[in-house]
Amino acid sequence: MKITTCQFNDSYFPIMDGVGITAHNYARWLNEKYGKTVLVAPKVKDYEDDEDYRVYRFKSVLLPGMNPYRVGLPLIDITFKKKLKKLHFDIVHGHSPFISGQLAQQLARKRGIPLVATFHTKFRDDFRKVLNNNLFVDFLMNLTLDFYNSADVVWVPNKSTGQTLREYGYKGKFEIMPNGTDMEIPDKSKRLKLRKAGLEITGADGNQFTLLFVGQHRWEKNVRMIIDSLRLLSEKKVIFQMIFVGEGYAAKEMKKLVKEYNLNDKVIFSGLVTDRNKLKSIYSCADLFVFPSIYDNSPLVIQEAAAFDVPSVVVKKSSAAEGITDKVNGFLIDDNPQALFKLISEVKKYPEVIKLAGEGARKSIYKPWEGIVDLVYQRYVEIIEENVHKRKSVRPAEDDDLDD
Repeated sequence: MKITTCQFNDSYFPIMDGVGITAHNYARWLNEKYGKTVLVAPKVKDYEDDEDYRVYRFKSVLLPGMNPYRVGLPLIDITFKKKLKKLHFDIVHGHSPFISGQLAQQLARKRGIPLVATFHTKFRDDFRKVLNNNLFVDFLMNLTLDFYNSADVVWVPNKSTGQTLREYGYKGKFEIMPNGTDMEIPDKSKRLKLRKAGLEITGADGNQFTLLFVGQHRWEKNVRMIIDSLRLLSEKKVIFQMIFVGEGYAAKEMKKLVKEYNLNDKVIFSGLVTDRNKLKSIYSCADLFVFPSIYDNSPLVIQEAAAFDVPSVVVKKSSAAEGITDKVNGFLIDDNPQALFKLISEVKKYPEVIKLAGEGARKSIYKPWEGIVDLVYQRYVEIIEENVHKRKSVRPAEDDDLDD
């Protein structure tokens, strides 16, 4: 059965966050295997889409204090609205409750088709970062919950994320639909070639113990804890190098902190890497993937690292730690720089422990997107059929102008 689907999200290439990559892989694999797919997202100046599926962009501006994220302006984008109005969909999927999610919600209501909504992100933390007004934060959280309450089906990527949604006040049903990765597991010879390329890309020393972080450079990601632990390593004369990949509002202050701690010769900032092949090469350089974020729900980067037998260091009881067993397929630490310093200092002496944890990560954490989207398609078909049965006596509204 072929179906026509549409993925809606407020972040998308060239912004390389986990939700954007998730929406992309849904669109890519659904379009390749199960029918036509469209992805709807904000425009980014000077970026040209080059995907096998259709991408429809609406006007947007930078979101203050949240660079590089953008806020969409679809209601004033007449060309976009005309394009979207002509399209037929069997089901729509909102990966964000904001501008793009509201568009998905309107489309679903007006055309009598089901809306799937995935809860990906700790939105309350984002609101608090931008706003200094608890009443307004509560107001926005109520709007967010209204979006999920309006959906026909709500998905979360893991149990921890579902618990967060419950803590926000959501009382409805949700289903777990896990995330995957588009990174392929390389054979030994390819891994060596990738490693060589990664060392050239980053300028890293191939003879040093290498730590890696890939993600948005935001304080919420616990990047200060990483830098503080690097200071401790340096003071104790532990030999290492650290590679940060990404961009974000905290990047400038992170570099300033590294300089203040006299770590410039040990820390490499590679900036935003949008080329997935280059990113594969960088992962191949790493001994440990350091990701102590307690903000992220189900970080794709942990799976990406696992594809290259690189185990992750995560904080105990965080959402990112779900599925990780200490020293079996990763490493668990307390949420402080001293714990990270101690872990790195200890495992550096025992490369066989790192090797076994990396192999365990590949075997138990790594899940390719193609297989995940097979599950997505199967569930989509069930939801579409349930919707037809539920609404067979209800005639959808004919007026589907998106600015009503």
